[in-house]
Amino acid sequence: MESAESTPGKRSTEKKTFEVVYIKTLLLHDVQASDRVHTNGTEIRLGETNIFTCYNTMPGASQIFTRVNLPPKVERAKKDPELTEWMSRHGPVLGSHQPLTVQRSEHDAFITKSPYNIGKIEHTALNGPHGTIPVRVYHASKRGPAHGAALIYLHGGGYTVGTLDQFDNAMRIFSEVSGCQVYNVDYKLAPEYKWPTQMNEGEFVVRWLFENAKERGVDAKRIAIGGDSAGGNMTCSITQKLRDEGGPQVALQIPIYPETKMPFETKAAVENRVGEYVETAGVFSFLWNLLPPSVDYTQPYVTPLNAKDFSNLPRALVINDGFDMLRDVAHEYARKLAAAGNDLVYIYNDDLPHGFIQMAPFAGRCLEATEEIANYIGKLLKA
Repeated sequence: MESAESTPGKRSTEKKTFEVVYIKTLLLHDVQASDRVHTNGTEIRLGETNIFTCYNTMPGASQIFTRVNLPPKVERAKKDPELTEWMSRHGPVLGSHQPLTVQRSEHDAFITKSPYNIGKIEHTALNGPHGTIPVRVYHASKRGPAHGAALIYLHGGGYTVGTLDQFDNAMRIFSEVSGCQVYNVDYKLAPEYKWPTQMNEGEFVVRWLFENAKERGVDAKRIAIGGDSAGGNMTCSITQKLRDEGGPQVALQIPIYPETKMPFETKAAVENRVGEYVETAGVFSFLWNLLPPSVDYTQPYVTPLNAKDFSNLPRALVINDGFDMLRDVAHEYARKLAAAGNDLVYIYNDDLPHGFIQMAPFAGRCLEATEEIANYIGKLLKA
């Protein structure tokens, strides 16, 4: 592979292309802790976890960190132009002043007629604590690095929006690229069902899969839980709750742009308050619909960033993005995990918005970033 020439301190298209390829080359191979790599002219020693720890500082490419080099803060750059164009023409808005019924139907814009290839999709249902829980299970068409592992997934949508169909393509990518089974949980939405219904259903599916792992062809030592936005909130809350109660030990938590705290006073919430997929003021409506008036919303099972103890939590793959009102609270959660000594891989996309995994069919950069998450799922859940 030939290196492109560039002027020091000046970003160039050629260098950007070279560095993106360089990251993906490292990602797809086993990297030893004793190895050294060069990035942006700097030699970086790889960490103890056998996971790629150097990062790319070029805009428009994912930046990869671990707990040893996580930056104090992250900023947004320039939003991907292809995605900006698609969102301006077709994209729904979550947390708008539209009636909830309208917002729910508008999110069908995320359903593609040309979904990602997958081996098999299984439709099942569990008898949960609040009634039936539909679960859609994805099986890869080929044996991937995480074959035999499983990911239980809780979708986003402010607890009020989101269907299995609207998240179908992202789940296909996660399963097909990583090789793991993906269990997409159709938990009950607010306001029809109030907290903690959603968290209870997510936890129920986790415990069910541990109890039925052998029958499902799953290695109980390689079960992960993940989710985006509201699902990221529940990912953090459920992993804390399982630790607190001595429950099953998941191998990996995957909070994707998680809502770890109400973000209103943060820079990210202010600069991304309108014009993006989610409007910051919409968080008020999410919480109004979700929480009974008597619930203490500062408790860590609602606001996981308020936990007093972040130690002894599962290894984490945290995903964050620049054009996101939750950017700063998601980043702070990753910093809390790192400070407590938890193993961590942190992927940051400074050019992408909240919800980008659902936009993978419509913008190449979103597809690339979603496949990258899936690659890391495969690596971190590898036998």
